[in-house]
Amino acid sequence: MLIKKKLAKSALLNILREYDLGKIGKIKSVPTSGNITFLITTASGKYILRLCPEGERWRSRKEILAELELIDYLNKHNFPVPQPVNKKNGETTIEYKNKFGYLRQYDSGKEILKPNPEQVGQFGEILGWFHSLIEGYQTKHPREHFWDLQTTQKNFLEVKEDISKSNFPQAENFVNKLEKELFDLSFPEKLPQGMIHEDLGKRHVLWQNNKISCLIDFDRCYYGQLVLDLGQAIRGWCFTDDWHKWSNQNLTALLKGYSQKRELTDLEKKYLFKAVKFAVLERGLSFCLRYIGLTQMPSDEQFARRSISDTDLLDMIKRNRKEFEKISKQN
Repeated sequence: MLIKKKLAKSALLNILREYDLGKIGKIKSVPTSGNITFLITTASGKYILRLCPEGERWRSRKEILAELELIDYLNKHNFPVPQPVNKKNGETTIEYKNKFGYLRQYDSGKEILKPNPEQVGQFGEILGWFHSLIEGYQTKHPREHFWDLQTTQKNFLEVKEDISKSNFPQAENFVNKLEKELFDLSFPEKLPQGMIHEDLGKRHVLWQNNKISCLIDFDRCYYGQLVLDLGQAIRGWCFTDDWHKWSNQNLTALLKGYSQKRELTDLEKKYLFKAVKFAVLERGLSFCLRYIGLTQMPSDEQFARRSISDTDLLDMIKRNRKEFEKISKQN
């Protein structure tokens, strides 16, 4: 699912000359789900350089500024996020051939892909802290990309014919199932909102000495409902065994940790199950479009179909609905 993006070394060196980093050493491409990312080793330390690519993952300068604005806000509240690096002229954003991004300090923490319940609880606690900070907060610079229900429904209607005509296996069944499930959902506008991360899976949480050291990759952030952010996080942390099992134990740990920093409202508890269901559907659509429009990787195709299947991810959360809602009410 992760791929490396290339950029000419001469272009990278020209970008890095705008910073006061000392002698440039090793430059290593970092595999990601779409961004152009490099690990830069210099005389002054290590850094991550990230540029948006063309296509779906493209971001305008204003969107990058909004992301940096959010990160700065979190830094001021001592929340563990990466520190962006200013250029010699004081600017933070990078532009290269209409690709925008920034340079940030490197965090040596590592992701834990098979966390135990205690670690899941730690993540829940830091997610609750994050939501307590950003509830009601909106950046001055606008974000133009959104992954809420209304936008996802609109995007689906625009691409459903493309999917049906593509080489995606069982495309017609996939489209019909996704449409039925997606348009059966709704979320009230009065749910609490803020600048959500949207993609807090295990790869975007770094650990050192069994403690969370940094949350990274805010390029999907937008002003949206907190419960949708929590739904995506639950999707990422409560499916286990390489997405083949659902863990109510992890769900309990995550929500218990979350509630230590922020109490869910009764309305959020009411819609939390639907938020997780939406998270599964939205990612199923995303991986389908990624497969037909970019990678043609079997892993992307399989994950998309498994997300929507009556015998896989969607089925697992449906079968656990009663226990899910019981756990939600208790935390």
